[in-house]
Amino acid sequence: MKKSSLFSLMLLAPILVQAQTKELSGYSVNLQSKCADYSKVNLSTPEGSCVGLVASKEDGLKRPRRIIQLDDGDFLITDMYGWVANRGIVWRYSPKTKSLSKVFTGVDHAHGLALAPDGLVYVGERSKIFRFDPNNPEDSKEYIITNLPEEGSHPLTHFVFDDKGDIYVNVGAPSDQCLDEDKKAIYPCVYEDEAAIRKYTRNSENQFDANFKVVAQGLRNSMGLAIHPETGNLYQAENNMDFDLEDGPKEEINLVIEGKHYGWPYCYENDKLNPKYKRTFFNRRIPKIDCSAYEAPVETLPSHSAPLDMLFYQGEMFPEFQGKLIVSLHGYRETGHRIVTMDLNKADSYKEIVNNWAALSGKNPKGAPVGLTVAKDGSIWFVEDKNKTIMVLSKGEQSTLDNDQTTDQVDLINAQTASSFGLLKKDFLKNRCVSCHSTFNDSDRNALESLIAQGWIIPGNAKESPLAQRISGSEFGRQMPISGKKLSASEIEEVQNFINSL
Repeated sequence: MKKSSLFSLMLLAPILVQAQTKELSGYSVNLQSKCADYSKVNLSTPEGSCVGLVASKEDGLKRPRRIIQLDDGDFLITDMYGWVANRGIVWRYSPKTKSLSKVFTGVDHAHGLALAPDGLVYVGERSKIFRFDPNNPEDSKEYIITNLPEEGSHPLTHFVFDDKGDIYVNVGAPSDQCLDEDKKAIYPCVYEDEAAIRKYTRNSENQFDANFKVVAQGLRNSMGLAIHPETGNLYQAENNMDFDLEDGPKEEINLVIEGKHYGWPYCYENDKLNPKYKRTFFNRRIPKIDCSAYEAPVETLPSHSAPLDMLFYQGEMFPEFQGKLIVSLHGYRETGHRIVTMDLNKADSYKEIVNNWAALSGKNPKGAPVGLTVAKDGSIWFVEDKNKTIMVLSKGEQSTLDNDQTTDQVDLINAQTASSFGLLKKDFLKNRCVSCHSTFNDSDRNALESLIAQGWIIPGNAKESPLAQRISGSEFGRQMPISGKKLSASEIEEVQNFINSL
């Protein structure tokens, strides 16, 4: 009997160990390894800190974009759902019960989120902003701004409040570089007023004047806005233009000065001219442009890193971050998928605080951080939309992540497979996608390996593969590419058949 019992325990032991590990939103988590009382994820963080997985797609999250904490300790989250009208969600998360509940559904492209000085919560929809009392959401919901642009490449609404309660709203440029259908520069660009930051002033009746002020122009897409807690200065994170270059243009951090123009679409960084707007013998309709006339950034971020939120840290948990700018980098290229800090008073202060977030087979998906907030205890909570998670950076034992980030590849790519993909790439993927996705410039084999490693292609499963979803618009509601000729039904079917054949 003793031998039999011991043998049974030996058989059960691997099962018990295996049960401690679970996959959530593509992350392999050990349920017994905790960070801030949440299952720890395998990411690199500063010594003495860790990242915990708060909620995932298994809890119902679709495409979370922003997060804030309420006075009672609960969190609110905007969830865009996808590029589909009136499908967004506002969630409430309770740390006490570790549960999500829906506050609002049917929100049109839910994105911006802020707790204002008046104690009300403000939510950005496409073309408008509404507010509500978190203690009485349904009865108190009220639209306060309804005249924002809703078309173009950047329709999401983001905003920030100053200490007077006035609101600064991003109005994203309707295109990447203000080009016509033949990819030629439009001069003067007729959309400069739509690549701007607007200020709506709060009046004595706690309403906002419809007659906004354009505070700054020439800002392509201000998805990161933050007001310095001491100076009151407004800073902007610029998602810069998409040139077909790995090293340019850089993303920018700009000090917003009223009345200034920051260059889009003519100039970028420090006095650099967009080649599309260079006057030549064959392009005489454009005058010689003096880029020194436009405001230069105070700092830059790596090219294509895509800053999607930022804040000045004022918590107590991480004194080493005090007063620094914390920025989420959403980009899919090598410079993105991480969270960083910057000290605007010092040069070369860029430091990664959540990184090594590349796709690791069986461990992690590629990171996609968006909204950030500092909780009352000083921990940093954030959401990532691609993997549909809420996470927290807290003090605790570091992850045991192996720093070797080489992605394990399933041996799917033989010469014939690479050749088949090469035909798709050559015939219709490369010329549609490469302006935003440089992966398609690589060799056929390397490009396919990268798309699989980064999670764009799920071998054998076109239905769940983001590449197939995006070119068809099936999940996101907005067919890629955003501008230019879309893929035909037969071309989409070819891509789907190829993915399913892997």
